[in-house]
Amino acid sequence: MKAISNNGKQGKIGILKSINKYKVQIFCVLPAILIITIFKYYPFVTSVYQSFFNWNGANVKIFEGLGNYKDLLKDKMFHDAIFNILKVCVATILINLTFPFIAAELVSNIKNQKIQKFFKLGFIIPMVVPFMVVILLWKWILAGDYGIFNMLLQGIGLGGFTKPWLGTESTSLGAIIFINFPWIAGLPFLLYLAGRQNISEALYEAASLEGAGTFQKIIHIDIPLLSSHRKLVITYMLIQAFQMFDQPSVLTGGGPGTATLTPALYIYQRAFNYNQFGYSSSIGVALFILVMVITFLNQRIMKESDVMD
Repeated sequence: MKAISNNGKQGKIGILKSINKYKVQIFCVLPAILIITIFKYYPFVTSVYQSFFNWNGANVKIFEGLGNYKDLLKDKMFHDAIFNILKVCVATILINLTFPFIAAELVSNIKNQKIQKFFKLGFIIPMVVPFMVVILLWKWILAGDYGIFNMLLQGIGLGGFTKPWLGTESTSLGAIIFINFPWIAGLPFLLYLAGRQNISEALYEAASLEGAGTFQKIIHIDIPLLSSHRKLVITYMLIQAFQMFDQPSVLTGGGPGTATLTPALYIYQRAFNYNQFGYSSSIGVALFILVMVITFLNQRIMKESDVMD
């Protein structure tokens, strides 16, 4: 009987310890949950609610139901902004599926560890530089009259190709996409590099015994085994592209015309330039739904491609 009672006490003590352990974990996570709720979920829910009103952000607040969304379907500027950002998405995904991957492969294949660490550090340091500094630097590079790029073209005898790259409708969006050239420093590079270094060396040794060269190893080992990293890069770059605001806001203001207008910039303009906070909220909700649909389709397509492989 004593043994049974002792076992019962020990069981209760174990349960209490588990409860206290979970309390500590919940207490540690709770601040992060509160911060996310206050600064992420609450503004989003508020935006959904405000999207049904004609609201100027102050004293005018008239319920319109789906009126803002109906106007959005006929808004040519919004259509141009979506078309622009889709072009940015395609370019951004293609760039980040190739250039950072090539850089990661080149760094991983350096045999000298000191040199390899030097290049790793060189590709990581630019991530510390504030992005606004990078934007202003490229504004100077691409300037029409005193820009380094035009001066370089003139210096090599191609002065006929000089133009105000950020002020011409046909080149302004491409110039914004060109920022951060050669596109090798950033999170995609780190993801590819981490994935590449987690691949077992035994696979490369076996491939070498079979007579495979470096290029064949990349095609038959690295590319298939880094498929999950590519999926993450695509999802991340999609979200980043749809949130593009700083570049067009600082470099072009969305112009010339609507050539570089993005949905995020259009939300800002409608809210703070025209005091149409309700309408800008409807743009944000529509953009959220569009990003969710595209992300879901991307996940399905990538999942099906993984199964086929």
